Amino acid sequence: MRRQETIDEIVAEAWELSRANGLANFSMRELGTRVGMRAQSLYSYFGSKLEICDAMFLDGNRRLLETMRAETDGFDITADPTGTIEATARGFLRFCTSDPVRYQLLFQRTIPDFVPSPDSFAVAQEAFDLAIAPLRAQGIDDQGVDLFTAVLAGLAAQQISNDPGGDRWERVIPSAITMLLRELCPNLYPTPPSTRSQP
Repeated sequence: MRRQETIDEIVAEAWELSRANGLANFSMRELGTRVGMRAQSLYSYFGSKLEICDAMFLDGNRRLLETMRAETDGFDITADPTGTIEATARGFLRFCTSDPVRYQLLFQRTIPDFVPSPDSFAVAQEAFDLAIAPLRAQGIDDQGVDLFTAVLAGLAAQQISNDPGGDRWERVIPSAITMLLRELCPNLYPTPPSTRSQP
């Protein structure tokens, strides 16, 4: 139990140092000082700095999974597919923009040579599967999912870069979702009958 508490403390301090100095731009000595141990002692918990990054990746995706579950709780995919998809998109965007450093680690290739471990990646896959479940329920295929996630990633990047702490790109989510679903799920937006007079 104590070992896990120490691991959690190391990961928490690694996040704080990354937020202060840039993602993973910290020394093992500095991290050791923050948790009250010598740098060499950290290696009894993590074999390398990349292993600490992997633990951060796991932690971030666990939090993403919690967020996706909370955002979709109470929604009925069958009865309200559009509302469910919009809630999922909004929850994802808020998650990304609330912590740009975490966003970088989870969704961008910021750290050279970093590859998530199978265990960490499994949690990331679980979070992804939950996030796209409303899309799959509407029969959206892999290409449609790619388009959808690319639009959301673009909104997150724009928000982080151009309106940090604001909601400029969050406000366009309803329009973005409508645009995407008209293309990907035309059954949700049937074409209204023509109003032209018959000859």
